[in-house]
Parts: sequence; C-alpha cells; structure tokens
Amino acid sequence: MRPHKATICLETILCAALAALLFWKGILPACRTLNTDFPNYYLVARLLREGYSLDRIYDWIWLQRIKDHWGLDQTLVGFAGLTPFSALPIVPLSIFSALTAKRIWIVINLILLAASTELLYRSTSFGRRRVWLLSLLAVLPLRTNFLFGQMHLLVLFLMVLAYYCHSRNREIACGVCIALAAALKVYPLLFVLYLFWKRQWRATLATLAAAVIIVIAGSLWMGRDLISIYALQMLPRSLQGETLDPYNLHAASGAALLHRLFLFEPALNPAPLFNSPSLYAVLYPLWQMAIFLPLFALLRPSPVEPDREQIEWAAFLIALLAASPVSSSYHFVVMICSIVLLVDSLLRRNRLVLALTATSLYFLVSIAGLIGDGHNLGPVLSTLLAFSRLWFGIALFVLCLVCLYSHPLATAAKHSTRRFALLLLLAAAALATSIASYHHHFLHRAQELSRRIPALSATYLATLPQADPGGYLAIAMLPDGYRLLNQSGHEVAPQTNSTQPQDQLSYAIAPDHSVFIELADSAGSRIVRASDNSVVAQDAESPAISADGNTLASLRKHQGRGTLWIVRLDHSSGSATQSLWSNPARLTSDDYDVRSASFLRSGSLLYLAKHDGHSALFTTNSGTASVPFFSSAGDISYFAVSPDERFIALTELIRNRWRLASLDTLSRRVTILTSTDCNAYTPAWLTATKIIYATDCARGVGLTALSSIDIASTPSSP
Repeated sequence: MRPHKATICLETILCAALAALLFWKGILPACRTLNTDFPNYYLVARLLREGYSLDRIYDWIWLQRIKDHWGLDQTLVGFAGLTPFSALPIVPLSIFSALTAKRIWIVINLILLAASTELLYRSTSFGRRRVWLLSLLAVLPLRTNFLFGQMHLLVLFLMVLAYYCHSRNREIACGVCIALAAALKVYPLLFVLYLFWKRQWRATLATLAAAVIIVIAGSLWMGRDLISIYALQMLPRSLQGETLDPYNLHAASGAALLHRLFLFEPALNPAPLFNSPSLYAVLYPLWQMAIFLPLFALLRPSPVEPDREQIEWAAFLIALLAASPVSSSYHFVVMICSIVLLVDSLLRRNRLVLALTATSLYFLVSIAGLIGDGHNLGPVLSTLLAFSRLWFGIALFVLCLVCLYSHPLATAAKHSTRRFALLLLLAAAALATSIASYHHHFLHRAQELSRRIPALSATYLATLPQADPGGYLAIAMLPDGYRLLNQSGHEVAPQTNSTQPQDQLSYAIAPDHSVFIELADSAGSRIVRASDNSVVAQDAESPAISADGNTLASLRKHQGRGTLWIVRLDHSSGSATQSLWSNPARLTSDDYDVRSASFLRSGSLLYLAKHDGHSALFTTNSGTASVPFFSSAGDISYFAVSPDERFIALTELIRNRWRLASLDTLSRRVTILTSTDCNAYTPAWLTATKIIYATDCARGVGLTALSSIDIASTPSSP
C-alpha cells in the first residue's frame, strides 16, 4: 500500500527538521572545535605514521606530553578503552592538522551514514525516506558521534554491510565486515557466537579467520608489544567496565549501575547502596546471563525464513549494546541497524502497535541524556533514573524477545531438546567461570582500599608522588590539565600568564627542598625552578637532582624514545642557570630507551630503560658505559631508591598486572607487596620503610589514586 500524501509530507518535514537539528547541534559545532575522542585517534594515528614506538599510548602522561608538544587544542587526552586498530582509519588524515582532519572525518561520517541508510533500504521493504527518518531519530547518539569524532558510524556501516552480505548469502564478506567492526569496537566480535549457534559455519570461520589476520597484520605494523598490552592488560579491565569512571551515572551499562550500587571507592563512590563486591560478583554475571540466555533459547539454526532472521539479527545487536560493560550515548548509533530491521519486519506483518512501541523506545534511548538526574528523589531512585537509557534499551530488547517468541516458526526451525540442554550446560559453565573471575578480581580489593590516602582534591588522576617537608607532592590531572599539587591539594607553582596552557608533567625535589618542574607545551618540554620560574634546561623532561644539588639529569625524546642527559647547575647568581648548556652531556646511546632516572649518593645514575625488548635497571656515570643493575622476569615500569639506598621500590609486570615490589640491594631479593587485580605505579619513599604509590584499584585503568604501604609491617610474598 502506498502511503498517503499527508503521511509523505509529514515524514519529509520530520526528516528535514531532524537533519537541520543534527547540522545545527552536531555537525556545525563539531567542525569548529576538537572534542574529546578525535584528538586521541589523531594522536595515535600520527604517532604510527611518523614511526613512533606505540607501546606507551595507554600511559596517560606520556600521551599528554605528545599532545602538548604537537600543540593540539585539547585540554586532556587518553587512549584507555580504545583498541589500537581504532586509530587506523585516521592514519591517512594525520597528514593534515587535527582540526582539518576532523572536518574531513565528519564528511566521511556523513557518507557512511548515507551509505548505511542506502544499504538498509536495499535490505528491507522500507522506502528511503522512512529509513532516513528512523536513522535521524537517533538524535543524541548521532550528535555526540559527530561532536566527538567517534568511530561508531563506521561500525554501523560495517554491521549494516555485514547484514546486507549475509542476506545475499555472501558469508565470507559478512564475516570480514564483522571482524573489521570488532577491530574498532570489540563487541561486534561476539557476533561469532550468534553465527556459530545458528550453524552458519562459513560466516563463523570467515569472522575468526579475518580477526586472526587483522591481529597478525596489526602486530607487524604497530608492534607485537602494543597488541599484547591491549589484549592482556587493557581489554580485561574494559570487559570489567573499568576504563574511565566505572561509577559514571551517565553510562548506559549494567556494569556502571552495579558499580554504583555495590562497590565502594573513597572518591568516586563513597556511599554505595550496599558495599559488597561478592554481591556484585554474582549479580553482574547474572545480569549478562539474563540478557543472552533467553535470546539464544529463541534463536533458530539456519535455514529460517528471512523475516525471522531479520529480527534475530536486530535482537542480537541490541543485546550486545545492552550487555556492554562500557556504553555511552554514541554507542547507540549502531542501534539504527536494529531498529530499521525490526520495524520493517513488524510493519510487513501489520504489527503496528509493536512497531510504534519499538520506535518510541528507540527514540527514548536516543534522548535519555536529556532526562534529569532526579537528585531530589533519594540516592537509589536518582541512580535508577540516571540510568534511564539502560532501562529503555532493555525494554526494547525485551520487545525483540516478544517478537521472536510470537513469530510463526517454520518446521525446519524447531528447537530440539538436546540443543536446549546444551545451551543450559554452556550457560552454567559461562556463569560459573564469570563469577569465579569476578571473585578473583575483588579478592584483595578491601586490603588495597584500606591503604588509600585521602584524595588531594577533585582530581581525575594522581601520580608521581614524592616526599617533601609538608608531607608529599604529586602530579594531578585536573579539568584544565596536569598540575603539581601539595598534600593539601594546592598548586605548588600556579599557572603564569602564558600565551598557551602549560602542563606540569613531572618534577624533582632538590636537597634544599627547591622544586624543579617539567613544563610542556607546543614549544616542547623544559625544566624550570618553581620558586622563580627560571629555565634550567630546554628540551628536557623527567628531571632528577643529584645529592649535592649541583647536577640535573633529564630525558630527551626522539620518536618517543628517551635518552639520558646531565647538566651542571650554577647557583652562584642566586638562581639556577646552566653553566654547560651549550654542551650538555649525553649518557646513553640509542640502544637504550630511557624511561626514568635517579641519582645515587655516589653520584652515579640509576636508570630504567627498555633494552633489547625488555625493561630493566642500569647504572651509568659521565664518561662510562651503562652497566646492568637489575633485571626481572617481567618488565619494570617505575622505581624509587630508599633514603638509605638499601631498598628499591619498583613496579613489575606479573601476570599482566603491574605489582608493587621492593628489591633488597644487598641480597637482590624481590618481595611482592601488592597482589590485587589492578595496577600499581610510580612508587616513592615517604620514610625509610614507607612507600607511597599510585594505584588504579577500584578505578578506571591508569586513572590512579594514591596509597601507602609500610614494608616493615606488611606481610608480603617473594
């Protein structure tokens, strides 16, 4: 039946209005400024194109320093939670400035949106106008995708193309598209379970083969270390919902909701409904099982009639979004594929009420961010209201289940008892494994939280602590950049009236308690004395001061690799200036990628470097070659020498987590001090036996708070 002219007119007006709204609130402002995510993709893409080593792109401060040196107009950057492959589409654009590259990316995204709607039109009985109308109803997801320069329209295109190929029995092409989408955002890879359960063997094997080829190619191009870091260190924490803020009220995930209700964290979630990691360890796997078990029970092995498979495809994609541990508004761009397939099927069978209900829920999902937080309703109700996008998404998923359950079945599509029993067995095994995994993840959580030091202030991250007469100093990530704060949360060296923002990314404390700070901006990094802002060293970062206060060691970087340099300090004029600036001494060769250094009382330098593919400690002095000092089975990321030089606190990679350890310099015995399923970083000595360190336990990966531990009174394991 052809639509009435009034209907056509109304649909055209709605399309035009929604397109104008998207242009006004999304595309136009996106073209004017860089926003949050795109600079992250751009930085890593440019690093790759220019030949940098990428094994530190998940280090917040390292990436921030690169951003500062390249002069990107973005306050904070970070790559946590993103796959290494997600930067690849931006590599060709990285030859342009960041804003120009983003504008080109916006144009590409518009083409991807148009291509997705055209493929959906060719895959359904909808007209183009209605496909566009449903697509543009994703108001906030589309707006934020353009504003932030995200990858989700590319994921949408690949998933729509996968369905298009699948509907035309091009199973190999379907599998390749799914694997490519999974390289950008991991969750599409779970479609292999859908294909496997439906016995679509060619598509299953094609997806797995393409995924393996992508990983191998990525290892050869970006480096095996980077792929290993993501797969073994970043991905597990992402699947646990611990990337940025695990307690974020604006997230649309069950993981964030249950973190908010049941997991205590002193700064991010000081008042959960009920602090019980054990309860979380049971409820979250049950949450995921409650989504997938009924869906798999309703899936039918191929071949089934195309209409039913269309609903199954839509339902599985919605299930992936509903069960995702990390889900923000822009993730729901991909739901465009599901809603078009679902509504098309319902209208073909004259299920008008269900079609209208599905469309309404989909629209509510897209505008849920406009709903207030209901802070006057009490903590529990306000929390539940804040997760309204999650509830609307779950409601839409339940509607999909209803459609599948009530759909007429072909004889060949009946579900066998043996198949259902197998499903229950697999579900029980998956549930038990998941619960055990979470119990392990939370095993030492309470012990770690008991060591937590009160937060410096409203910081996103606190790291690089050092003892000073007032207690300690630390580098903190604030909304306007990185600053050096004291124990009271006040800036040690407030921002001067600089023509551009300057991040304070590292520092050193001299024997006379004067502080030397690394300032980073588009002119590079330089070391200044905090008291008078006088420049001590240009093109220098990560300072260290000798025991007599007369020598400064620092790092210089080339293509992301560090070399160690020293320069003498002249205090005769009352300010720290360089007496040998014209000829600073370089201490290490290009064979050593130096990460940090510290002076010993003898005047020698102990430094951490990556050499022959392994991180270890070395010693050197001016005019002498580097000598190995200590190497462990796992890599080392940070170290600090105790005041009496008897012990060295260090962080060692053990079972893919950075553990805090102490090294006895006499016996060379290493004692492991932390055993939580999270990371310890940047240790320093507050006293002869007390270590202060940064930890991301109970927080987003790498977004650390400060803790302390006394090695004299803490049980430990060798």
